[in-house]
Amino acid sequence: MAQGFDLTATARRLLSLEVNTIVRNAMTAEPMPPVPHALLDIARDYAGLLCSLGVDMNRVFAADPATLPTLAPGWVTPIGSISDRLTVASETFDRLRWAAKWAASGAAARPTPIPPPTRVLLDRIINNADAIKDIFQRFDASFNTAFLGKTRAQLLETPIKAGSYSVTPDDLILLQKMWDIGLEEIVAQTVVHVTGDVTTRVQAALRGAGSETLFAIHRQSIDISVARWKDLLAAVSEIAGTAIRAVLGGKP
Repeated sequence: MAQGFDLTATARRLLSLEVNTIVRNAMTAEPMPPVPHALLDIARDYAGLLCSLGVDMNRVFAADPATLPTLAPGWVTPIGSISDRLTVASETFDRLRWAAKWAASGAAARPTPIPPPTRVLLDRIINNADAIKDIFQRFDASFNTAFLGKTRAQLLETPIKAGSYSVTPDDLILLQKMWDIGLEEIVAQTVVHVTGDVTTRVQAALRGAGSETLFAIHRQSIDISVARWKDLLAAVSEIAGTAIRAVLGGKP
């Protein structure tokens, strides 16, 4: 089911450009799967981090949803996975959100300190879980009927046909970014604004010698992204001009 094209929203998204550089040991280079599977991928990664830290995720998923804001799940010996308890549901991300919030605030009681980079990832889980909960409110009836509340095993038994459900472009872009970045550690980030302002953030560990190759890659990514960004801005400007001329009765 196609969504209408929102020129204003598209133009707003083009007001800034964000380029992130991530270092990792291995990658699959796979595209984002259909949205129901992508949501479970995101939930799996978030739950996996919390389990690895020792948050009692079994207790989190057994608790009454109303008690989550005050629940103190406690620290336990890290468990492998709770993937079978994750469902395509706002409640799943609500549980992950409160578990991450408790872990961030209760870190002092943990047997060993949580490293600063991991604490940043807990904040990412909290913020992204809130955003995904909002997205669930905008899913259409066809999505909810087909996928809401399903586990991974149940999804694998459900054929997902192209066009069988609708997701707004803004929500799809947001989910794509969450799925792409996951819980990767961003080592360099540059934000370019249409006004010409540029902000670059770099991890302190990369200020020393030996980071030249990484910075060269980051700079090349910026150059390529800015070039494509200019093309998109020009295209939107042309579309907007054509639309305005049509409204005013001029030549298209």
